[in-house]
Amino acid sequence: MKDELGRIAVKAGEFFLERDLTSVVSKEGHANYVTNIDCRVQAYLEEALLKLLPGSVFIGEEKENRPLGDEPTWIVDPLDGTTNMIHDYRLSAVSIALCREKKPVLGLIWQPYTREMFLAEAGGGAFLNGKPIRVSKTPFREALVAVGTAPYYEELETKGMALALDFLHECADIRRSGSAALDLANLACGRHEIFFELRLKPWDYAAGSLIVQEAGGIVMMPLEAGGMDYDRTAAVLAATPECMEQALALFRKHM
Repeated sequence: MKDELGRIAVKAGEFFLERDLTSVVSKEGHANYVTNIDCRVQAYLEEALLKLLPGSVFIGEEKENRPLGDEPTWIVDPLDGTTNMIHDYRLSAVSIALCREKKPVLGLIWQPYTREMFLAEAGGGAFLNGKPIRVSKTPFREALVAVGTAPYYEELETKGMALALDFLHECADIRRSGSAALDLANLACGRHEIFFELRLKPWDYAAGSLIVQEAGGIVMMPLEAGGMDYDRTAAVLAATPECMEQALALFRKHM
């Protein structure tokens, strides 16, 4: 299944590279777009994934979805980083998670521009193009922090930017990619140490959270009771074990 899933993701990424951009529609929220490419990729993935695993359920960004259940369920962002793709910024990804009993058991993120495939299986480790990856051991003061600005939710702008500024003062520097999936994948392979965004949907973080955890990192919903809930829109904080305690303290100071 993992090999076939990889082939499906690579095929989906070809739609990005063709860049046959014929329509851009604003959704609810500031600078929140859906394009014909998002819709084409999701239609392809829904058909291919349900065929790959008969009897499974498909949850995707560009459709109305039922609540996450215990049955095998694909949680998919067909094009994470739509605004980047519109601007040909080349930081966009296909994000696919397979859940069983409401928890991810398989996660894949494909970056077609760099041809990087991040893959994790629950209990089986995390990999980048077939090679094992681990989070870094960089200390908090030297950490690089990936920042999600939650641009669709104007009520979160001030809090998010104030928190980013504190991380800038306390750590080495901050980065903003425009793709939560790639931010989580890059944390898993040691390119930065901390990532936060104040509001994400399950398709933004389902695959990436498993990849981070299998690479030795920690992912949490710091404003929610209990552990990760993959049926919830929530703030997400991910970090290495070396950085999580201080990152969480800084986060909670603002929240």
